[in-house]
Amino acid sequence: MVPRILICDDKNFEALEYRQILESRGLRVVKIFANGYELLEWVRKNPGSADVVLLDIIMPVLDGYAAFHELRKEAPDLKVIFISVENSAPLIKTVLAMGALDFITRPVKRDVLAERLLKAVGR
Repeated sequence: MVPRILICDDKNFEALEYRQILESRGLRVVKIFANGYELLEWVRKNPGSADVVLLDIIMPVLDGYAAFHELRKEAPDLKVIFISVENSAPLIKTVLAMGALDFITRPVKRDVLAERLLKAVGR
């Protein structure tokens, strides 16, 4: 099964780049969101429609941390991979301890994104 991927990042250019990278590898990006609020609203209206989300940390309206906490309640089976320029060891350790599958630092290398996503979803 091809994982159904959501991308939540307020930087539209980077979100579109991630989509292109993933789709060029045969992966399926279902939707892109500009903030955590939009992501949560969609997840609530479309339960079980995605397998994994690439989630930025620093975003307007609702940041990645807050969105992650809500996702744990709303969609506990949805896998989360954080992607951010914020890359301190304590931060990465904290989000992984909270249940995130992985943490990818920016700038993202093309091969790394698809490989880490596939590894995280068990393929």
